[in-house]
Amino acid sequence: MRTIEKLKKYFQSNREKILAQFRKFLSFKSISADLSAQEELKSCAQWLKSSISSIGGKVELWEGKGAPIVFAHFPCSNKEAPTVLIYNHYDVQPVDPIEEWTHPPFEATLEGDSVFGRGAMDNKGQCLFVLLALEAMKGSLPCSVKLLIEGEEESGSVHLSRIAKNKAKELRSDYTMVIDLGMPSPHTPAITLGTRGLTALTVTVQGPNQDLHSGCFGGIAQNPLHALSSMLAALHKEDGSVAVPEFYDEVTMPKESETKLLALHMDEKEWAKQYGQSPVGGERAFPPYVRSGLRPTLEINGIHGGYGGEGSKTVIPREALAKITCRLVPFQDPKTIAERVKSFLLKITPQGIRTEVVIHKGMGIATRTQISSPAVMALSKAMQEVWGKKPDFILEGGSIPISPLLEEVSKGQLVMWGVGLPSDRCHSPNEHFSLDRLEKGFLTLCRTLEQLSKR
Repeated sequence: MRTIEKLKKYFQSNREKILAQFRKFLSFKSISADLSAQEELKSCAQWLKSSISSIGGKVELWEGKGAPIVFAHFPCSNKEAPTVLIYNHYDVQPVDPIEEWTHPPFEATLEGDSVFGRGAMDNKGQCLFVLLALEAMKGSLPCSVKLLIEGEEESGSVHLSRIAKNKAKELRSDYTMVIDLGMPSPHTPAITLGTRGLTALTVTVQGPNQDLHSGCFGGIAQNPLHALSSMLAALHKEDGSVAVPEFYDEVTMPKESETKLLALHMDEKEWAKQYGQSPVGGERAFPPYVRSGLRPTLEINGIHGGYGGEGSKTVIPREALAKITCRLVPFQDPKTIAERVKSFLLKITPQGIRTEVVIHKGMGIATRTQISSPAVMALSKAMQEVWGKKPDFILEGGSIPISPLLEEVSKGQLVMWGVGLPSDRCHSPNEHFSLDRLEKGFLTLCRTLEQLSKR
């Protein structure tokens, strides 16, 4: 067993090597949503394969339609020890708007204690500390560890979802650990007891069969932008709740005995200072962290149509479109909710407009983990040792659609955590991740594996 002190010494003595690895990992333009990035995704997967092999893992690539999936096994000499499946992903979000980056997004830059680059927190930094932990414990692993690192998480995990059930034997575990999450503040660790589900739609509205002169045709032709604006506005009521019929039918709130265990407090002034607005979105009948963790939402992610360049172009556009996502809570079925939203949009389409609603693939259901589970208890103990304080138990407003499927296929008890911060600018320009949290994530995983081996 390695003590915290020995593990810290290991990390600090290898700091420059670790930083070089981090820079290399971040240099791959592994954007799963970009069709032109397929070779970058393959190169990144090959780099991971080589890196894992060099630290003793039995590694293979699962290839097919989509980005390669990296799977590895680190056996343990103790045959009675449990098996832990650890999930990460190597794909990243697009970098737009590129002009807002202060450093090139794929040329990792160290500023103070933070490394800037696309994927620094989500999820390459967190994936890297997993590899570092396995390297540090090489030859003395207290548990058998399996790694599953995919390249399409940011695009709905389509490839992994397609083959997961056929790989059930390889994925079988006692514990399934998803390390793709975060904590509310830098000094308080957190364990995520639930994530929301997800469904996504694209709505396209069409009016005339061509762009029309807004002077000659204004007042005669139905404007798709006007139509789309009115339809999107109708999706919510004045109190911030979703107006789609039956949207809340399956929603139930946990008992007070359950919610009092969760960290649902928020410093609203600090939040407003950080993000430039007060936390007033959503259902105003509920506090902010209740709205983001225990309630479903419907958000408009983008609106496109007509002319958006400099100056003026006086047209009534032929069509307009919007991107919509819904974050869901337990018992809400993603397909059912998507169909309800689609039906509502079609019903409220103005006269003279044709509406098409496409429901996207890559939907996922909400997850919940019991606070009393052995995996959560082991992680909690490790976090106390590393941070010197008990972790908060939180709910994540975001979604990791593959988690419920992994839990089902692996048969492993699900535990979700990470050391990302809201201020890391995940999915935004200037994403970054601190070396301090890279080290703390590394220490936490090492100590968690030790704790799990005793159960």
